[in-house]
Amino acid sequence: MRHRTLTLLATPAVLGAMTVAVPALAGIGNAPVAHTSSTKCFIAHVAHHRVRECLVRGPRGLRGLPGPPGPRGLTGKTGPQGKQGVQGKQGNPGIQGIQGPPGTARAYAVVAADLVSSTPSATGLVSAQTSHIASVARPATGVYCLAADSPVSSDSDAAVASPEVSYASKTPGIVAINAQHTNCSAGNFEVDTYTLAGVASSNYAFTIVIP
Repeated sequence: MRHRTLTLLATPAVLGAMTVAVPALAGIGNAPVAHTSSTKCFIAHVAHHRVRECLVRGPRGLRGLPGPPGPRGLTGKTGPQGKQGVQGKQGNPGIQGIQGPPGTARAYAVVAADLVSSTPSATGLVSAQTSHIASVARPATGVYCLAADSPVSSDSDAAVASPEVSYASKTPGIVAINAQHTNCSAGNFEVDTYTLAGVASSNYAFTIVIP
């Protein structure tokens, strides 16, 4: 009789303690958490009493290690080329550059062979295409002696001669420089002209350039 009385008295006390303890245990180490729609609750039977108990979400665990990278995706198709843009405005002209040094040809001339005399003269030189050649003479058939302005001289400079067809026969002959100017005065440039058969002839015009 005594033992049964204690059990009956203890049951309400146990139920009251559990009612207080369950919510208290759920909040150990954390601030009180309100029930949400994600909270899972259930009804427990304790000593013939229905007690509503709820599972409260605990603190978040440590973040796991990153997984291996996935396979590369397929390359997408190239899109259509866009329309050409509007042409930009023309830029401002640049500053004019510094004038370069004069050319390297120090003297040149075009010689019309049929106008050259036997004595030194400017006759026979095409003036518009002659520079720093003072005179030309023809002391013998097919031999031309040209005097250049100082300091240009055959004693120290070389010359180049070529056939010219507009002032003489349309069929060019042979035009050659005599570097030793054996038929001309010292310092003069000698040009000898021949037919294609190698015979001296004064029927061919020529150009001469002294670099």
